[in-house]
Amino acid sequence: MDYRDRDYKDYNAVYDAFSEISAGLETEAMRITDTHEHLRPDDFYQDIDLEKVLKNSYVDWCGVELKGSDRAARAQFLEKVRVNSYFRWLLRSLQQLYGFEGELTADNWDEISARIRAAHADPGWKFKVLTEKCRIGRAILDAYWDPGNDNGHPEIFSPTFRINMFLFGYSRKAVDHNGNSPFRLAERYGFGISDFESYLAFIDFAIRKAREGGAVALKSALAYDRGLHFDYVARDRAAKVFEMDDTSISPCDEKAFGDYIFHFICEKAAEYGLPLQCHTGLGKIWGSNPMNLVPVIERHPETRFVLFHGGYPWFHECGGLAHNYKNVYLDLVWLPLISPSAARMALSEWLEVAQTIDRISWGGDTWTVEECFGAVIAAKHVIAQALADKVVDGYFDLEIAIDVAKRILRVNAEELYRLA
Repeated sequence: MDYRDRDYKDYNAVYDAFSEISAGLETEAMRITDTHEHLRPDDFYQDIDLEKVLKNSYVDWCGVELKGSDRAARAQFLEKVRVNSYFRWLLRSLQQLYGFEGELTADNWDEISARIRAAHADPGWKFKVLTEKCRIGRAILDAYWDPGNDNGHPEIFSPTFRINMFLFGYSRKAVDHNGNSPFRLAERYGFGISDFESYLAFIDFAIRKAREGGAVALKSALAYDRGLHFDYVARDRAAKVFEMDDTSISPCDEKAFGDYIFHFICEKAAEYGLPLQCHTGLGKIWGSNPMNLVPVIERHPETRFVLFHGGYPWFHECGGLAHNYKNVYLDLVWLPLISPSAARMALSEWLEVAQTIDRISWGGDTWTVEECFGAVIAAKHVIAQALADKVVDGYFDLEIAIDVAKRILRVNAEELYRLA
C-alpha cells in the first residue's frame, strides 16, 4: 500500500498505517528493552490491592486524597482524576490484566481489587505481566531505595546507579531527596572517609563496585534536589567546603560542592563507559530545563548524556541538543504517560532533528507491574501514531516505520547500554 498517494488529512489512511505499525510491534519476536523502571521488590506485592496500586502510581501525583473506603469517597476520588493521562493509561492496563470493560467505578472497585489480590497470590504473576503482557526482555532498574540493586532478579533487571547522594557529601547529616547518604554507603562497604581526597576516592570506588555488580548506567535525579546548572568549580573550592563545619556552610557553598562533584561524576561516567541518565523537566521545574546542561555537555564530550522525559515541557530543547551534540541521547521515558499528545509531537520532531536514528529510546518509569503495562500500552500507541503520521505524509515508508519503532523500543537501548 503506497501511503504517499494519500492526502495527509485522510484519517482512514492514518488509521491503516497506525494499525499496521501496531501489528508490527506485537509479533512474537518483538521484545522490549525498557531503559528505566522503579519496580518494587517482591515483598511489596504481598498485600497489594487496587488502592495500593493507585497509591503507588502517578495517579497519586494528582494530589487527590482518597478519603475513605466507602462508595462516596471512591466516587469522589474517581470523578476528580478520571480524565488525567496517568489515570487513563493505568485504567487501560487494569482492564486488560483483570478482565473488565468500561470505567473503574465505585461499584466495581471491590471486585477489581479482589482480582488484583488473587492474581498476586501467585508470586510469578508480576513476572508474567512483565514478560508476557509487557513483552519486556530486559529493564534497567533504578532502585533509589538501594542504589545499584537489581531486586534479586538479574535475569530481567540490569541496575542503574543513582548518584544524587554524592552531591550531599558536604555534610555527614545531609541526604538527597530519597534520604540517601554517601557516608552511610561508605560505612556499608567499610570504606573510610577522612578528607576530600578519600571522599573522591570513595565515589570512584562506589561507581566501580556498581559496574562490577551489573550496573549499565549512572542515574541523576538531581532535578528533584536542585537546578541543573552546574558551574565548573575549582577542586580547592570544593575541598574547602568539605572541610567546613556544618554551621558555616551556606547555600552557595552547597551548590559549589555539588557542581564540582557532578563534573567529577561526568568524568567517571566516561572513564567507565557508563551512560549518564539525566532527569530533565518537571521536578523542581524552575531549574529543570535541559538547556541548563549545555556547559556540562560541552565540557564532557566523551560522556554520553541521556536526557530523560523529553525535558517536558521543554521537548523542543531536547531535540535541539540532540541536533547539536553527538553525545546527547533522547529518551521518551515517562513522557507518554505525562502527555501522549506531547510525546507524539516530541517523537515526530526528534526523528527529524536527531543526528542519527540510534539516539532515541524508551522506558516506563513506574513502580508496579500494573502501571508498567500501562506505560507500554501508552508508548506503543504514541510511537505508532507518530510514525503513522510520517508514513501518510510520505516522509518514509511503512517498512522503515516498523524498523524505527523496533529501534526505539529495543535496539537502540541494547546498543547504548551494551545489553545485546
